[in-house]
Amino acid sequence: MVGSIFIAQVRFLSRDERSSRSLISGKKQTGKGQSRGQKTHIADTGNYSIYIKGERLSMRIISPQKPLWLIIAGIILLGPFCCNVRAAENSPALFQEAEALFQKKRYADALRVYEKLIIQEPSFTQGYRGIARCYTALGDPQGAVVYMESLLLQNPSSADFCYGMGYALYNAKKYPEAKTYFEKAVSLNPDLAAAWNNSAAIYHFILKDYGKARTCYEKAISISKRTNNQWVLEVAQKNLANLPAAEAKKTVAEHLSMEQFINRLVEKVDAGDETAVEALVSGQRENAAQAMDWLLDEALRSSVDGRSDDEKTRLLLAALLAKEYAKSFKSQLLQKKLEAYQGTTAEQKKKIAAAQQQLKQGLRDEQSGKYEEAQQAYGGAAAAFSECRDNLRAGTALTCAGDLHRTMKNYPLARAAYSAALTSFSSAGDEAKQALVLSSLGITSFYLGEQDTALSFLNRSLSLYRAMHDTAAEQKVKQNIELVKTQRKQ
Repeated sequence: MVGSIFIAQVRFLSRDERSSRSLISGKKQTGKGQSRGQKTHIADTGNYSIYIKGERLSMRIISPQKPLWLIIAGIILLGPFCCNVRAAENSPALFQEAEALFQKKRYADALRVYEKLIIQEPSFTQGYRGIARCYTALGDPQGAVVYMESLLLQNPSSADFCYGMGYALYNAKKYPEAKTYFEKAVSLNPDLAAAWNNSAAIYHFILKDYGKARTCYEKAISISKRTNNQWVLEVAQKNLANLPAAEAKKTVAEHLSMEQFINRLVEKVDAGDETAVEALVSGQRENAAQAMDWLLDEALRSSVDGRSDDEKTRLLLAALLAKEYAKSFKSQLLQKKLEAYQGTTAEQKKKIAAAQQQLKQGLRDEQSGKYEEAQQAYGGAAAAFSECRDNLRAGTALTCAGDLHRTMKNYPLARAAYSAALTSFSSAGDEAKQALVLSSLGITSFYLGEQDTALSFLNRSLSLYRAMHDTAAEQKVKQNIELVKTQRKQ
């Protein structure tokens, strides 16, 4: 007799600055985050935060906190952002005048000359550094930001002014904003080598994303060689030489329930530990996918109940999860699920919520042995989901119907339900659910005496599980394939 292929019943869970420093040349300083006590929360999900209480996951809105990826380590950029003799000799006369005034500690006078310099020569990037240095020496690093804002108001599409704003923000220790302006600068002028180097430095010393840092350093070096920008070339080469070797990617491979996964995810986000979040998601593919479904279900419930703030909170965490999932598995599955939800109208959300309740009732009826009522509930839920173009939920309802028909040994109806579910999951691009339904079709075909068809479905399921590196599921499908082959020989 052929063993069952782990057709999992649909399970609905109950609701229940950091300061940093950065100049070119020196050594790293680190700081420690503050203790949060027993509760954990997402440090920033836009305007909301998420609390985890005990063993049951719950969420509530609190006041805005600090940025999502907080900067813990104080850092110092490598390389000389101080000028050298050769640079001064080949620089504009105004720059040399401003540097001389700065060395004499006449900062206000130097500032006026630097400002005049960048108006005349906006592409002379060392002028922006000079402005930031002067404002800092005068005890007002934010002043450089205000000054650059005034220039950007006049010319918001200036790559040079964007670079200057980036440097001013960087000097004011506003690193995420600085990175944004450096990246905008290179989007406006891809040959702006200094902006590539400074973006790399933020990835290098603050975000610890050494892969992106290397890419930006190499871009800065390539452009500097082509444009004969010796100053940036020397800085970028020194920074690149000090870039740590890439470490082997770590993953969290331990067995976690989906609820444990979400709690740990929130904990790591709260700590601002991007590396830990990546390790968690990359080692918990199935949990990540289930967590996305749960978050979107909770967002739907919140929307229908009129709790828009709660909905936003769940969607912000879902967006973070989708981003990390795409990075880890080169798959846009969770992002597509999120986008599908975001494209749902308020009226559709109400219909989907009602269908969700109908599906849950079907599960309760089935568990109570009320098979006819369960069939009607599954069919009604599937139809409602399909009407709202919610292919994933429609596929789930159809799978439940197929499981029930198989329990009742009505294999033709089971195959029809599974086939419809496979179409829905294929439209949604959910390979895991496709693999599951293919396994069910294999078993059902075997019970119908169609052994070759059964093997075809099972082998298709096996291929999908292999591609997803789901070894546990792969082994179960292999066992069923062997059982079918054995029965065919008899």
